[in-house]
Amino acid sequence: MKNLSKEFFTEKEVIFMGYSSRTPQFSNMIYKAFTDAGIKVYPINPRKDGKFDVNVYSNISELPKTPKIAYILLNNENARKAVEQLMGTGVEKILFHRGKTADQQLLNDCAAAGIETAVACPLMLFGSGLHKLHAFFAGVK
Repeated sequence: MKNLSKEFFTEKEVIFMGYSSRTPQFSNMIYKAFTDAGIKVYPINPRKDGKFDVNVYSNISELPKTPKIAYILLNNENARKAVEQLMGTGVEKILFHRGKTADQQLLNDCAAAGIETAVACPLMLFGSGLHKLHAFFAGVK
């Protein structure tokens, strides 16, 4: 695992696993931060219920293509399931939202599978205001 930097997103496409209808403002803020940075987002929520402002996919198999980068905004148990779904799909990098999302064992499993990981909120990289201050203290560049 390494510190997050803009080089993590060289492919300019990302799968957003855990795009939420329960916290739509936060999911939309992250979605917008990615798209404002020129990154195409493929949001996934298996309980797709029509309450989204953007096109949301139910699972990875619905995607028109599989980006090499994924962002996971899920609890640890669901993050583990998401990683299992991502393995073997061509995903090379995973950004986990926070340490509670990815424990050391999950990070080790990703490394063993050849998947590069980082743990940070993408708003520290692509957001503004207090997010940039938080990024400074977290080592995000």
